[in-house]
Amino acid sequence: MRSGSLAMALVVYTVCPVPPAIAATVSDELVLGERFVQVVAHPDDDLLFMSPDLYGGVLGERPSVTVYLTAGEGTAGLDDHHDPHVYARDRVAGLRAAYAHLAGVRDDWRSTVITAGGLPVKVDSLVERPKVVLIYAGLPDGGDPRADGGRDALTRLWAGRGCVHVFDAADRRCVSREDVVAMLRAVYARYQPNVIRTLDPDPPPHCRLCDHPDHVASARFAAAAAADRRVRLVAYRGYPMTTWAPNVPPRMRELKREIFGVYRRHDYRARSGWHYRAWYDRMYKVTGHRH
Repeated sequence: MRSGSLAMALVVYTVCPVPPAIAATVSDELVLGERFVQVVAHPDDDLLFMSPDLYGGVLGERPSVTVYLTAGEGTAGLDDHHDPHVYARDRVAGLRAAYAHLAGVRDDWRSTVITAGGLPVKVDSLVERPKVVLIYAGLPDGGDPRADGGRDALTRLWAGRGCVHVFDAADRRCVSREDVVAMLRAVYARYQPNVIRTLDPDPPPHCRLCDHPDHVASARFAAAAAADRRVRLVAYRGYPMTTWAPNVPPRMRELKREIFGVYRRHDYRARSGWHYRAWYDRMYKVTGHRH
């Protein structure tokens, strides 16, 4: 559900390890002085839907900050015997390993907790590439019926319907829509991006594979928080692109498969599935003006 109206301009858009050899070129040509913040719903959305564009900032040693709004626990522990808290931590370990592998440095991170817009969020910075930063808001995954009010917690937050408690956190504050927007605004103020990447805030209404509601809500939060900033917003298609024509060049496709392969060693729910193979071959941006 959409709450209010939001106008957005979205533009097409030890031996130390070494970066993967095939990472010589990236999809999105870098511009001098670009500073990136990615806002996504789940741990892995950036690796699947924003790559290979994502790689340029990391390889070019530009500031690259990714915010994960949900813990990504899904239905772990409900439809299987995995502990959802352990699973959420495993996904973080996968992200760290993937980014370190891409950067060509050791998987060694400095972790801290900061208060952003009144909310405590965990921040990881890559020790040998401190401009690579991962931030975890830890809200409940939309697929988790254990969240306050049941499934689709992030969608309900965007719609302004109540509040939800953070997943797996000592701070039991109930988080509202305004809290999430304030947190993202504080992140933008701290890291001063001039490019914000997010998912599709308004996916095709009729599609063979419609998008995840968390993807849509995360994109709307990202844009709402950027409303008063001079930034370039770049949005990326999610599930609807699955059956579209492959458009990632073969060498970049190989790199994308390699980077995600590092992540998926830590994610037992991502170890199989034809759709992952489809996403390696594709990356689509939203174009033009959307409301």
